[in-house]
Amino acid sequence: MSHALIADLGGTNARFALVPINQYQPQEVSVYSCKEYESFFDAVSAYVEQCSVNFDSIDAIVLAIAGPVNQEVIRFSNNPWHFTRQQIQDHFGHDKKIALLNDFDAIGHSLEVIPKEELVQIGEPSEIDPNAASWVLGAGTGLGVACVVPQDNGANIVLPGEGGHVDLATCNDQEDYILRFLRERHHRVSAERVLSGMGLENIYEALAHRQGIERRLTAPEIGAAIEAGTDPIADATLDQFFTFLGRVTGDLVLSVETRGGVYIAGGIVPRYLEQIKRSAFRDAMQDKGRMKAFVSPIPTFVVMSEFPGLMGCANYASYLVNQA
Repeated sequence: MSHALIADLGGTNARFALVPINQYQPQEVSVYSCKEYESFFDAVSAYVEQCSVNFDSIDAIVLAIAGPVNQEVIRFSNNPWHFTRQQIQDHFGHDKKIALLNDFDAIGHSLEVIPKEELVQIGEPSEIDPNAASWVLGAGTGLGVACVVPQDNGANIVLPGEGGHVDLATCNDQEDYILRFLRERHHRVSAERVLSGMGLENIYEALAHRQGIERRLTAPEIGAAIEAGTDPIADATLDQFFTFLGRVTGDLVLSVETRGGVYIAGGIVPRYLEQIKRSAFRDAMQDKGRMKAFVSPIPTFVVMSEFPGLMGCANYASYLVNQA
């Protein structure tokens, strides 16, 4: 049986898996800490050594990468690994089909194959247009964004970009304070500065500073405080996180009218599903003045699949092999 070797290479972890061609649920998934391997090649070699499928039966390799992939030397946005396309091809062999995708391009390719029960709609139910464009975004180590354009034949078009690094906009006094606080440190404040694990830490520190408290917690510590319900600043941090997420989502919809929906993945939001349901996320998304009626009908979903990036790689691998 023909297989694909697929990988979702993030800023913190590298997820490797196998999948039979024309199937989409990853098999033999292994998650490696990037900091424990000097290079991608060390990590993938460790995976190949322990997987059950003979390498000769692997016809395609599809890698989802946390960073731009259209560079001569591909570097990760939050990870010191780097390589060229030629090095990848040389490593795996010239008889193998190779594709390098941005990590959120891969999530974009997963929209065709994610089971409906693994999508949770946020806000009032509204219909999607399956022929219309969609946004995918998600916060984790960084903030990823991609736009998906459906195609009748062949793989959907996923428009590449680094939308997580757009400028951050604010709409009230608290948000203005956070922006000023972060600008003193970073000069330019991007959306990723508040919509990421680092972003949770930044929001917490700014809100504490506003109350005259000098304290910065790590993202896991903030999560533990939220779970314990003992730290009002942690609760306010998550509330503000979802408000910023709504503002950025609304800005994306204004840029491209994505009546195919907005799909939120990443490591943070699915962990706080009940909180985003109760949050001001949708209110902030729709808070676009005269354009509220334009933005409001766009449906938003949280992607609850465990490995959407790998599922997207599996889908793309099938296209690669079938078109040969």
